[in-house]
Amino acid sequence: MGKKKFIENEDGTTEVQETESEAPKDKKEKKEYRLRTLGANIKTSKKSFKEQFFMNYEDGLKLIKKMRGKGKGGQLVQKVMPRHISLPYHMSGKAAMEEACDWIAQNTVGKYRKEYKGIVVAVGSVDLASAPRVISDQYAFHTDVAINQIVFIPKIGDQYEAKVKYVQEGLMVGVVMDMITIHIKQNDKTSEDQVAIDDKILVKYSGIRIKSSLCHLKGEYVKMIEKAEIKEEEEVEDEADEETDVKEKVKEEEDEDEDMEE
Repeated sequence: MGKKKFIENEDGTTEVQETESEAPKDKKEKKEYRLRTLGANIKTSKKSFKEQFFMNYEDGLKLIKKMRGKGKGGQLVQKVMPRHISLPYHMSGKAAMEEACDWIAQNTVGKYRKEYKGIVVAVGSVDLASAPRVISDQYAFHTDVAINQIVFIPKIGDQYEAKVKYVQEGLMVGVVMDMITIHIKQNDKTSEDQVAIDDKILVKYSGIRIKSSLCHLKGEYVKMIEKAEIKEEEEVEDEADEETDVKEKVKEEEDEDEDMEE
C-alpha cells in the first residue's frame, strides 16, 4: 500500500492520490555499508604475509654466527628498533594490541631502514617499551615498542651468492638470500658461463637504489657457483610466467627518475 498525497485543485476542492512506495530494502542490503573493508584484517593479513617469509628470526641468528665464522661479520646483524605506535581504542585489549604490534613489525620485512643503512630480513619478538597512554582528546592511544630484527647491511665490494630470476641482454635480475632483489651487470664471463634462470652465481656488490623504503641492490657478475637442474615442460611454463612478472617489475623500476643512489 502506497502513501496518500493531498492535492488542492483550482476550484478549491481537495483530491487524495496514492503514491507508489518503494519496495522495502532487504536487511542485508541495509547493512552493506558495514561490510566495507576500510582497514586490514590483521589475522588474515598476518597469516598470508608470514607465508611470504623466507627466513625466521631463529634462522637469522644462526646465519649471523655462520657468517662470523667465515669472517663476514657485520653483513648480517641483530638490531632492536624502537618504534612509536598509535592504535584505535577498540584495540586497547592486551591480545589485540599484541596482534597489531606484531603485524606492524612484520610489515618491515624487506624494507630499507635508513637508520641502519640496511634491509630488514627477519623479525622476532616485539617488546612493550612503555605503558599505553592517552593524549588529550585524540581518537587513539599511544605506546612505544622495541622490535627485534635481523638486518642485512651490504658493503661495497663484498661478494654475495644470488639466484638468477631473469636474464636479458646486458642485465640479469637475481635474489640474495631468496628475498632481496639485485640487478646484475653482465660481462664477458656471463656468456662464457652461459648463465641461465635458477643458476646460483657470485655477485660483487656495487651499490643500492632506494625509493622510499623500497630498494634493490646493484652488482657485477663474478662467477658461476652452481648450474640449475634441467626442468620438465610444466615447470618451464611456470618459470616463463614468473619471468614475465619479473620483467614487468624491472621495467617499472627503470622508469623511476627520482630514485636516490648510494
